[in-house]
Amino acid sequence: MPAPKGHLAYNKNGEGGRPKIYTTEVIEKEAEALEEWMKDKNNLFLEEFAFERGYDTDKLHVWAKENERFRGTYKRLQERQKIILYRGGLSKKFAYPMCALILANSHGIVAKTEQKLSGSAVEPLAFALDKIDGKTKDLVNE
Repeated sequence: MPAPKGHLAYNKNGEGGRPKIYTTEVIEKEAEALEEWMKDKNNLFLEEFAFERGYDTDKLHVWAKENERFRGTYKRLQERQKIILYRGGLSKKFAYPMCALILANSHGIVAKTEQKLSGSAVEPLAFALDKIDGKTKDLVNE
């Protein structure tokens, strides 16, 4: 939507709303900074990068959606984190519960178990339901 008559455009693109603080150039520089930060193999967590740079972690998620270079770097960091957590958990370098927590929250990986009822577990239930069903019918008919 254009600005009202006699007013300047809202931002350089003529779109409505506030001007963007984080331009493509700023996001590209942050992608470069993230790549540099990742060179240290001890740097694993995006939250730490955001904290050191003075950004909210949510801002980095938005940048990953908006900027291809930042998205690529962001994904590489996530993959590296996942690999290190797998290896650390399997070799018992890291505590399994902490690895499982991070993998579940950051990567959507959860342990799944499947339970099946066998015939012996189901039969008492069916017997109880037949007994109840028969008794309730008798109670209603009396």
